[in-house]
Amino acid sequence: MSDARPGFDEWYVKSSYQAFVKREGVPLYEGSALENLGTLELGDWERRGGKAAYTRLGEQENYSLQIVEIPPKGELKPEHHIYEAIMYVMQGRGASTLWQPGEKKHTVEWEEGALLSIPLNAWHQEFNSSGDEPCRLLFGTNAAHVINLYHNLDFVFDNPYSFTDRFSVSMPDFFTDEGRQWNLRLFETNFIPDIRTFRLDPYPERGNRTAIMRLSMASCSIGMHIMEASEGTYVTAHRHGAGAHVVVIGGEGYELLFMPGQEKSRRKVRTVPYAVVAPRTNEFHQHFNSGKGGYRMLAFRGTGLRYGSGRSFHPARTAQDTDPFAESFKIRYEKEDPSIREEYYGELEKNDVTVRLEPLDQGRG
Repeated sequence: MSDARPGFDEWYVKSSYQAFVKREGVPLYEGSALENLGTLELGDWERRGGKAAYTRLGEQENYSLQIVEIPPKGELKPEHHIYEAIMYVMQGRGASTLWQPGEKKHTVEWEEGALLSIPLNAWHQEFNSSGDEPCRLLFGTNAAHVINLYHNLDFVFDNPYSFTDRFSVSMPDFFTDEGRQWNLRLFETNFIPDIRTFRLDPYPERGNRTAIMRLSMASCSIGMHIMEASEGTYVTAHRHGAGAHVVVIGGEGYELLFMPGQEKSRRKVRTVPYAVVAPRTNEFHQHFNSGKGGYRMLAFRGTGLRYGSGRSFHPARTAQDTDPFAESFKIRYEKEDPSIREEYYGELEKNDVTVRLEPLDQGRG
């Protein structure tokens, strides 16, 4: 890594996570957006087999992605680790076996669109069921944070402790239970066959005709949600700390990114499945549906609401759009640069989309 600031290279030391990826012998992708994880170039992965790549997006090392490809009729070598991981199937079909040492194995079959939790430090192994097509998997993890925290790979990948309170043979329906919705916009489960059709709850606070479901999986502390912007609408600009990874899983659109006070110099990133955007700290971002049908996203972000850090956002909820210094500050439609909506309507016209938002002068923007 290099930096233009004078003297920067004199003291900068690459992290334990970056050293780990170099040791893995596969690519490390940086920046704040990648056009398509489904076609991203990967490297041969000797440690587990297949091909792989890692990310370091949003100028942070708390959360990262691991992109893995298994060849036809292939399989990965088993592993277990002290970091948390959630697996999404981008392409293909196959199965995972998961188990605790000395216990019976659980087998979960999956195909494109599936979301599977990997219980903490449990053994897992992935198999490609197709004889002629590769399958490509995406893992959302906190590996970067954990590797940097302990900087000891034996501890991370060869730790003998079994979290049987989270996952064990005594939980035979761990991956087959229908799950539970705890409250509005929070669902707990360990396996979803296809999140592209998973039911979401309305989320008007984030924009017109927008829906969301926050997920808790395998007692994981990683925050996750599925969000969808309906045809002819977009999400209000919002910002927060770095670490969020927004992966497009359905539809087409674009993302706008800009730092506070720099709306005129905003970046525009066009998106299709499986583009990913990872904003930097305090960088505003907006999700725009410019095509027909829904624009659906899977996000790995911060701590989970059920097993998180214990912080409460409720007292500051009203401040999120009135106090520019509040965490998760958002810009309401009527407060944004008018050219943003003008540009959006131009995109809709190009794609023959006739749906529009409510006029701002009706007070419903």
